[in-house]
Amino acid sequence: MCGIIGYIGNERASKILLNGLKRLEYRGYDSCGIATIDDTIKLKKNTGKVLEVSKKENFEDMPGFIGIGHSRWATHGGITKNNAHPHYDCSEKICIAHNGIISNYKELKELLISKGHIFKSETDTEVIPHLIEEELKDFKEITEKTYINAIQNTIKKLNGTYALLILNQDFPEMLVGVRNESPLILGIKKDECFIGSDISAFLEYTKLAMPLNDRDIVILRKENDKIDLEVLNDGKNVQRDTIELQWDMESAEKEGYEHFMLKEIMEEPVILKNSMKISKLEIENLGKEIEKCDKIYITAMGTSLHAAMVAEYWFSGLNKLVIPIDSSEFLTKGIVDEKTLVIAITQSGETYDTMKAVKYAKEKGAKTATIVNVLGSTATREADITIMMGSGLEIAVCATKTFMSQLVILYRLFIEYGKIIGKNMDIFEKELLNIPNYISKVLDEKENISKIAKELTAKNYLFISKGINLANALEGALKFKEITYLHAEGMSSGFLKHGTISLIDENMDTVALIPPSKSELLNSVLSNVEEIKARNGKIIGISPVEDNLKYSIKVPDVIEELSPFVYATACQLLAYYKAVDLKRDVDKPRGLAKSVTVE
Repeated sequence: MCGIIGYIGNERASKILLNGLKRLEYRGYDSCGIATIDDTIKLKKNTGKVLEVSKKENFEDMPGFIGIGHSRWATHGGITKNNAHPHYDCSEKICIAHNGIISNYKELKELLISKGHIFKSETDTEVIPHLIEEELKDFKEITEKTYINAIQNTIKKLNGTYALLILNQDFPEMLVGVRNESPLILGIKKDECFIGSDISAFLEYTKLAMPLNDRDIVILRKENDKIDLEVLNDGKNVQRDTIELQWDMESAEKEGYEHFMLKEIMEEPVILKNSMKISKLEIENLGKEIEKCDKIYITAMGTSLHAAMVAEYWFSGLNKLVIPIDSSEFLTKGIVDEKTLVIAITQSGETYDTMKAVKYAKEKGAKTATIVNVLGSTATREADITIMMGSGLEIAVCATKTFMSQLVILYRLFIEYGKIIGKNMDIFEKELLNIPNYISKVLDEKENISKIAKELTAKNYLFISKGINLANALEGALKFKEITYLHAEGMSSGFLKHGTISLIDENMDTVALIPPSKSELLNSVLSNVEEIKARNGKIIGISPVEDNLKYSIKVPDVIEELSPFVYATACQLLAYYKAVDLKRDVDKPRGLAKSVTVE
């Protein structure tokens, strides 16, 4: 998972590339580099975050009006300067930035070494410029046609995923991009072009974007200060649609908050109002498909999978079996045919495992849908039905407001399906409109939650609940561990007695999501809490009822179907404030990236 950006135009490329890398840093931040082309290719790179490397290497002084940049999240090879991107061929005439994974790089590397190529890194990426170099070695005169053919022949040899940006010293007025199962999108402006793995890389410059398809090769040429754009697929010229982006850079600024994560949590009431209004027709159509199909899967990864698990409980209340499934396991246990509906949830619309599941479902003849946040992403082009989340730009790696938007979309879908099958859904429709107010009441607890977070000293945490909020126990644990770096585990409170309760001591605190007052599960969870207290375990209660606990976070006492919304926000704030207390890098947790585009 990496961030890549390219620029071709009439401005100094290095400044634009540096700004783009700052915007893309949530995709990769253990090293970065920039290459620009003037008469020759100038390459600077190093380990560290973007601003650190920029100070070390002085990016802004690099000459040229064409260039590529890369922020890395290590997959192949350690975090070293040599492993940082971009990468050269032997002659240092060809330079490449790459997002993705080349699965057959070892065989290719051995072959190239046998032919005399010298490698300087441990990365899979470095085989690519050497392959292009090998394709061109027998030509006395290299024309644009032979160069593009060399790229086409090279990518035929690659197995895996890749978005590539390519510079060639022999063609100093050209920038080439290639896409295969890894996101790549053009930003178009008069007399200049941007190309990146994410629209945030160029959003401050243009809102006109052109998403590329798999196996597209885009050729950008600078001719008399104008930019010529050509897209090839399978050697043929193709046309790709442009879209007008609705986001702006204001949504990517912190607006006075210490971190993007806190800003995005605080935005939830407003964002949810938007998510309640959009995609009405698409939700109606998807509700009809759910009614028609025999098997319904919701496939997702990470936080999105927990949203799918909440939906499983909602639909079970309508006697409809909806199966949430880990996308990376879908190909091994999904039973898919023409009477199957597969709903993919992916914030970015590029999540590798989820997109792989969608493509597999389509091959088997299933109907597909996606709940997604990024217009023009792969998910929107692959799925039969697209439902936009309406969350706006989310910068922090930790998903917060997008999780809430996913829940709202799924709750609306639950209501629509209930109406289709003749159920009275009035109470659920009425309560839908109250969700933003309920979330605001949880946000009012932030000072209390901050105080509690500072008093938590254990290194291990359990998050427990029952019923529909088992999903939130799992999500709460995920949020907590991914930004605090403390061990956290989510499970049903009933599972405690089957092994885990033996771990209860002064080093294991428990966060209990206590059900609403009218829930049939309330007394059961409270009994489990008493079992922990009997073993001197510390309890942090997230509760709408009087719980007599020293550490208690109050949430509104809502109907059980609505409770996932209020518990989710409370868990997000608890994770956030504990991470701040521990001085973690909240927006860029180590080892993680916002958009997971590798397997």
